[in-house]
Amino acid sequence: MGEQDLCHDDHTWLKVAETVLSRPHEEIVEQLGDDLSFASMRAFHACRASDAGVYFREGILRNNPDRLAAQLTALLDEEPDLAHHRAQVEKLLADQKLFDRDKGRVYLTADDKGLVESAGHYLLYGGEWFMCMLGFAGHEALRKRGVPTMLQLDLPLSAVLTHERTQLSQVLLQEWVRIKVNRPDWVPDLDFTFCLRQDVPPEWLVGHYHPPVVVDAHHGYIKRKTLDPFCPHCRAGAGAEG
Repeated sequence: MGEQDLCHDDHTWLKVAETVLSRPHEEIVEQLGDDLSFASMRAFHACRASDAGVYFREGILRNNPDRLAAQLTALLDEEPDLAHHRAQVEKLLADQKLFDRDKGRVYLTADDKGLVESAGHYLLYGGEWFMCMLGFAGHEALRKRGVPTMLQLDLPLSAVLTHERTQLSQVLLQEWVRIKVNRPDWVPDLDFTFCLRQDVPPEWLVGHYHPPVVVDAHHGYIKRKTLDPFCPHCRAGAGAEG
């Protein structure tokens, strides 16, 4: 066919695929999505942890606003600079819609690069729930606690929703066609998120690391260095990982 002048994520690649497929691409995507339920995929979860070892013991727990609220109260007690913010936080905690933000969910991504270079707030501030409650006033205090931590796990795709597997299969088919046609010498970032409605068991985890530099999109995309890229789990040897 010759090289096609199409962006890597252009859905037109699926029409290109149909020039050699014996069936409509929708059927192929659906079948591949079903077949992916027998596969596992390396996935990532970004957080800010004092000790990554807790995840290898307990897994990644679903968002629990009550537990997060207790952590937030402790933070307000321990950080004198945030004392004046207590009244505002209590008002926000009374907002049920905000309080229940992402309740019962765990988010994982298929590519860790974006979590370091464009969505670094999970690594720098521990997630959006705390950021919503504290606003910019809490950023410095949140950065004092824990270490930017990237958890690595092998995700059984049978655990994700059917429509997410179908979306993933479409992404894979598009990229397969692009590689076959254009023979590129580069691979795009895989911007794909999984939303689980269950805890991630510890046996799914295979490793972790602490990025030495994280881009802060909330402060002019400055690069923040990790002062101490180790946690107690690292120093203990972490020999059981993987």
